[in-house]
Amino acid sequence: MGELSKGLMNVAMAGVGAVAIVAEKASEIGKICAAKGAETLEKGRALNEELRRKGEQVTRERREQSTNEALERMTAQERQELRRKLDDLDAREAAAQAEEERQEDQEDL
Repeated sequence: MGELSKGLMNVAMAGVGAVAIVAEKASEIGKICAAKGAETLEKGRALNEELRRKGEQVTRERREQSTNEALERMTAQERQELRRKLDDLDAREAAAQAEEERQEDQEDL
């Protein structure tokens, strides 16, 4: 009976040891997975930022190309009308800026 008891005790200890090893390894695997996940997330953020910048650049280039093509298709009369509109916009902007400066000067008094 003593030997059977000793054998059962060894089996029980082996079971406890196995559970301890599994828990330890699971903890290590969890840490490794968390580190890999954080690394992957950071790489994803960097890739996303790079794609966003490239997308903005392509959008700017296409907009500029489209504008240039539209200008090239314009007749002399259409270009003259565009110049008048641009001059009008410049005058409005200058007037607004002058009014803003005037108000700032009055506030300073």
